[in-house]
Amino acid sequence: MFWNIYCMECDKIGKKPNKVASELGLSSATTTRWKSGAIPNGETLVRIAEYFHVSVDYLLGRTNQPTQMMGHINDDNSVQNIQDSPVITHQSMPEQKQDSVTREFIKVFEDLNFDDKVELMGLAVKMRKGV
Repeated sequence: MFWNIYCMECDKIGKKPNKVASELGLSSATTTRWKSGAIPNGETLVRIAEYFHVSVDYLLGRTNQPTQMMGHINDDNSVQNIQDSPVITHQSMPEQKQDSVTREFIKVFEDLNFDDKVELMGLAVKMRKGV
């Protein structure tokens, strides 16, 4: 799954998978492992996601929405689900029910990098719970 998505993202920008890996400081042996079904570690997944401006969840095939976020990478490179956090996408809220502040928030949120999105989601969950 990862390999197919990675190749598709490379195609979108007109670059070969090994070229993108090289730009990220990774070896061609690494891409060979991915082609064989290996999944990059958490740090590498985050770098790739930032390079393509997509979420790690999208790279892993957990969502079809490139900017939809379902979890984050822990220090031990495992992916942790955000159980209590809503996923915010344009599709998750009908446009007519969004006020101007919500629309602006979504625009800003989509432009954040993955780590900042996770941090903001954590803050939003705390605010919702009144913590």
